[in-house]
Amino acid sequence: MTTNRMDSADGVAQRRRGFLDSAPAQLSRPVKTSERIAAALVDDVIREDLGPGDRLPNEAAMVERFGVGRGSLREALRILETHGLISLKSGPGGGPILLAVDPRDVGRTFSLYLSLRHATIAELIETRIFIEPMVARLAASNTDSEARERLANALAAEAEATALDSRFVDAANDFHYVVGSMTGNSVIDLVATALKQLYTTKVVSAGIISQRVAPSIREEHREIGQAIIKGDPDLAEDLMRKHMHYYLGRMSEVEPQFTASTISWG
Repeated sequence: MTTNRMDSADGVAQRRRGFLDSAPAQLSRPVKTSERIAAALVDDVIREDLGPGDRLPNEAAMVERFGVGRGSLREALRILETHGLISLKSGPGGGPILLAVDPRDVGRTFSLYLSLRHATIAELIETRIFIEPMVARLAASNTDSEARERLANALAAEAEATALDSRFVDAANDFHYVVGSMTGNSVIDLVATALKQLYTTKVVSAGIISQRVAPSIREEHREIGQAIIKGDPDLAEDLMRKHMHYYLGRMSEVEPQFTASTISWG
């Protein structure tokens, strides 16, 4: 009986690891036609400097260009739609229309892989505590006056949103998004922004956000923002670290069940 229980436990562990163990084998699989088309369309967007609202060629033109059936093309477009790059509109004047890349889409993709790895909210918090101070440091090293003006505008918008205002969460998020955009590192910007959005989504869905902390969050954002605008990397990093440790670090004490829970997909 003991052996059976051990075998059962080993089997569960192996199934959990299976998502990761299968990764090397996937690297050598043939690339599907639809994936090649999707990659080519992304290259087009970059090369032609297309932006939100621009349209990709119609279906007939793309079928002729790539020399494929409509099924493969539509699968390629669905790949781009799933990743939040395009919106597919039907009817006259429809077709694939480019969207702004939204960190929520990246965060949702993160949540899928993190849920498969049984990652916890506590691990997400630990990662943000590690990343955000460096984001603030890099942002403070940015001497671009337009970037600093964007941050000043974000701080002003947050100051106008009260704790009872539905805009407050968006304004507080936007502060972090603007700071991320000032790092000068596209990878850090996207990762930090996506993780922030993922964290906020989980906190809001769990009903944990408290209006009582809104004024102090706004004040700390103002202090961090001023340090960044003044170009003081040491102070910006120190203030952000204290800010993250206080609000995120305390979450394990205040909401132990929430932080111990695994990250769900979506």
